[in-house]
Amino acid sequence: MSSSVTIKEVAKKAGVSIATVSRYFSNPSSIKGNNRIRVEQAVKELGYQPFIFARKLAGGKLNTFGLIIPGYEGIFYSFYALETIRTVALALDKKNIDLHLHIFWNKDTFKSSLVDGVIFADVIDNNTQLKRLVNEKFPLVVINKKIDDPQVSYVAIDNFKGAYNATEFLIHHGHRFIAHLAGDLRVQCAKDRLDGYKAALEKNKIKIKDEYLKITNFSSKEARDKLEELFALKEPPTAIFCCSDDVASEVLIYSEEKKIKIPKHLSVIGFDDNLHRLYGNLMLTTVRQPIDKMATMGVDILCDIIDKNAGPKKLMLDTELIIRDTVDFI
Repeated sequence: MSSSVTIKEVAKKAGVSIATVSRYFSNPSSIKGNNRIRVEQAVKELGYQPFIFARKLAGGKLNTFGLIIPGYEGIFYSFYALETIRTVALALDKKNIDLHLHIFWNKDTFKSSLVDGVIFADVIDNNTQLKRLVNEKFPLVVINKKIDDPQVSYVAIDNFKGAYNATEFLIHHGHRFIAHLAGDLRVQCAKDRLDGYKAALEKNKIKIKDEYLKITNFSSKEARDKLEELFALKEPPTAIFCCSDDVASEVLIYSEEKKIKIPKHLSVIGFDDNLHRLYGNLMLTTVRQPIDKMATMGVDILCDIIDKNAGPKKLMLDTELIIRDTVDFI
């Protein structure tokens, strides 16, 4: 690849105007027939590499979207984070758009000049980063979080309803001593799941007991410590609703070690429908959240904002309770 080759030389070799070559890089489909073939061949033969930032300054597109994920301990083991990256990348690939991944670690170093638009995979401690890009009128969409700002598009999951349905399912199986292993309550989805759990108990006139509410921050290690506390109680729970399948998996492992039979002595429900957690003799009852649909819709919305100057959209997706082996009547 030669860095000294100019767009003028490409145009000369292809026998077209400089404007035609420029349009080829910003919107290839606008160049038809032989002209496009000749430009493609000239670019390949000369090894021409366009200067992408100059292209953006000229009003063109980079065909690159940013994905911003708030950093937290265990992110590279997180089902949500990995599944979001995977599904966003696949959705972009179908549109011939590249992915620029940025993890926010308590400092806003993201450069909007590198991308055409941004997908925020939740917003935790990076609210100022979101506000900065909104003030810059930069194209963006948020997934996995409801945003009150009328200018901001989002696609979120109804975590409250999913948690409510899971808890009520346990209640309908006769359980009254139901614990909740909650996630990081700075995260909207964790707070909504906690609220859904509480609402189901209140509706069914079951007292909410503080000793049955344990914060795990989505961590298996934290879950292990909290399980020790739960089963040291005078009245340990007969059922546990977990903030994630990773946490629920730790409950199953702990129960096996302690000879607690599931679901005979303890019913368990997770949240995610993480297929990597479906192993052993017991298949986990869980709440399926449509991460793939949420990510794909987020990509589509961002494309519409950029290509069609579309207005903001605010969408809420339903969850689904997947009934398997880990819940029984008491």
